Amino acid sequence: MSLVVVPHPMGQISKEAIRAKADAAFPEILKAATQWKPTAKLPPPEPAYPAKKFKLRGTYEDVNKFFFQKGWSLGLPIIPPTPERVKAMLKGTSHRPDEVLWMVPPRKGVLTVELVAVYAVMAGCKPEYMPLILAGLEAMAEPVYNWLGATTTTGTIGPMMLVNGPIVKELGIAYGTGAAAGGYHPNVSIGYTLNLIGDIVGGSKAPDVDKSTLGSPADIVAYVFGENEDANPWRSYAVENGFKPTDNVVTMKNVYPSIDMPDHTSSTPEAHLKWWSHVVSPLIAIPLCCPGFRPYFIILAPEQANMIAKAGWTKNDFKQTLWKSTRVPLSEWSTGEKMCGIAPVPKELQPSTLDTLIPITLTPDDIDIVVAGGAGKHSQYFVPGHGVAVSKRIDPWR
Repeated sequence: MSLVVVPHPMGQISKEAIRAKADAAFPEILKAATQWKPTAKLPPPEPAYPAKKFKLRGTYEDVNKFFFQKGWSLGLPIIPPTPERVKAMLKGTSHRPDEVLWMVPPRKGVLTVELVAVYAVMAGCKPEYMPLILAGLEAMAEPVYNWLGATTTTGTIGPMMLVNGPIVKELGIAYGTGAAAGGYHPNVSIGYTLNLIGDIVGGSKAPDVDKSTLGSPADIVAYVFGENEDANPWRSYAVENGFKPTDNVVTMKNVYPSIDMPDHTSSTPEAHLKWWSHVVSPLIAIPLCCPGFRPYFIILAPEQANMIAKAGWTKNDFKQTLWKSTRVPLSEWSTGEKMCGIAPVPKELQPSTLDTLIPITLTPDDIDIVVAGGAGKHSQYFVPGHGVAVSKRIDPWR
């Protein structure tokens, strides 16, 4: 490919600096447009199926070193994906191994069911996890999910998987204490599988292609947890979105790292919302800057969810009040005319002066509430990254 590099920073610089970058790049652009020729022929593409096999003798340490040097792992230890292990993993699904699920961006790597099984083996999954993994990848493959944007941005964005339905307990998906942390085999191994596929098959790792300024552990192991439906005083997230209580549902969303909301004092929803109004800052109201980024996910601890529900509040009551109370003047933004310094102020907000109060989202409907976690008074929230949340039913035939 013919490339001309224009170095960072690209944003929030003077017009003179922008002009200087353009002037410096133009000769190279002209040269590339008029003189560039390929230096070599591309090698013939290898078939996507069956996956190429090779022999390697050595210890587990040798295998892990080899895979990492080849760019086939993300640094955590892997289990060697031998033909026998991959065949056993494929027993967890009725899909044909040669079926192509996704051309994973940005590299457009061909993802077959067989290759999903390879990475599931490497991450330590069990065959019965395959239907959940396949449904999650189907959600990620939706254009509105925007994996391309999430995996190449300078932002600190990683995948989040929320699971609803009987499958949560059938597979042992953690939904209570520490559900989004380590110590739970399905959560961790499935999370590692998602990132191995997204980053290795998709070809986006730091420092090249993945341009995350710092990154986070979610770039290695995606967030995976179930909703705590046992302790949920309201309808589940899946039922709210049109699914049946008996449906097994996976929801995928690209998110920024979660932020903890440690309210240990409130005993009423009104007092509790005062904490949220200070923790959830409109200054990081990404959905306003980028309307294609939604929703905010508020993950309420069961204790706090039940305190709110016992006061007679619905989820919608909580969202409406949060939306109305969490605002800052337009003057607090980096410029009076643009949100985050990059996007025009939405006309729907009708900003008349710099004192106009700006909410965290365009509407309360851009806030979703999930009840998860165990005992304690630590709720969390995820600022949305690229794309929207996508939910898929996990059918037995997978």
